[in-house]
Amino acid sequence: MAISLVCGVLTVRLILGGPGVEYYALYTLVASLPGLISFSDLGSGAVLVNSIAVSDAPREDRKIRAQLTTVGRIMVSFAGTGMVLNAILYLTGAWRLILGDAGTIAGADLAAFVSMTIFCLGIPFGIWQRVLLGLHKNHWIILIQAAQGPLNLLLVWLLVSFAPPSAGTFLALTSMLSGIVIAWVGFGFAIGALSPMLGRAIRDIPHVRRVRGVRVMHVGWPMLVQLVSAPLSVALLRYILAQSGTTHDVAEYGAVGQVFFAINGVVAAGGLALWPLFTRSRSRGTLTRGPYLIAALFAAGAAVICALVWAVSPWLFGFITDGTIDVAGTTVLAFGLMVVCQAALYPLGMFLMDEAGIRFQMIPVALMTISTIVIALLITPALGAPGPVLANAFSVLVFQVVPFAIYTARHRERLMGASPDSGDAST
Repeated sequence: MAISLVCGVLTVRLILGGPGVEYYALYTLVASLPGLISFSDLGSGAVLVNSIAVSDAPREDRKIRAQLTTVGRIMVSFAGTGMVLNAILYLTGAWRLILGDAGTIAGADLAAFVSMTIFCLGIPFGIWQRVLLGLHKNHWIILIQAAQGPLNLLLVWLLVSFAPPSAGTFLALTSMLSGIVIAWVGFGFAIGALSPMLGRAIRDIPHVRRVRGVRVMHVGWPMLVQLVSAPLSVALLRYILAQSGTTHDVAEYGAVGQVFFAINGVVAAGGLALWPLFTRSRSRGTLTRGPYLIAALFAAGAAVICALVWAVSPWLFGFITDGTIDVAGTTVLAFGLMVVCQAALYPLGMFLMDEAGIRFQMIPVALMTISTIVIALLITPALGAPGPVLANAFSVLVFQVVPFAIYTARHRERLMGASPDSGDAST
């Protein structure tokens, strides 16, 4: 969080102090585009995480090799589809409409097109995160991803310092370039960690007739619902704001989000680490405690950090924005509430990552997503930047935290691993 936060703050300050508010609004919109398609494996990666987590010899497990090949094919196909859609959006001029007021900047649509092209090229390498998570190497994921902030900051500094003013339109490319470099590095670590299995599986991807795929979407489809909810209920909020508000609102959202999304990143990293731990303990019958205490500790810790940020917010955001943006206290408070709700949710959700639990999560997640979008559309024109964030915080609490807690209590015996054979029958 420290590395991400410091580099993010300096990046925002460089752009606002150089090209200006309009270019930062464009930067934050384009750089967040990958969040709209974060489901690049169509949810099939959940099968990999669970299989690798419970395997005693994942380097030699032929089932895992077949699953790696199948998931790899899905990700390659998704990348190709994404590039076709990206070209259509550019050729029809739709990118300018999606970007709102920021789309009127000269070259904004080209910046979005090139950025998404780079992102799509890196999609197949994203399998590295699923592999390392299943191997209980979440700390590797965190350390590797921590390098993206400094790399992105370096690229932004080079553009702002040495490129002509017109290059400000293409500042968002720095995020995509640093992201694909991190994907390459992570992929290299994953190959080493699961050698020789991952390399062999990757070589099998183009041989569709000779190497048949295996069943992965029985878990993938329910997981896809959850993965789609993330861009629709979080990443899409920036674009709702772009359509309903001003470039100032978008820039304010981006500046405050730079801090709170870093905090949420720590929450997410800790929460994801629980997934393979819960799965492995459940399969071995050694799971002795539910997720309630962990959820309470996550929420309390997040609340303390968010309260500290709120206390120093006038100075902090004055420094981050270099005085170019007035950040309202309500925006800071709204982001804090969202992070606390997410912190309470993660342990509960990771506890429900067996097959039946993933199926159950579909309806609450879908309701949360619909609620977030509807409420955001209704209140954002009046509230501005805090509107979408408050919509998400309310929806997560009502449609996920509460239902997940109730479901866990009702299915405690199965979820604790006492009845391993009952998993498929309980929904």
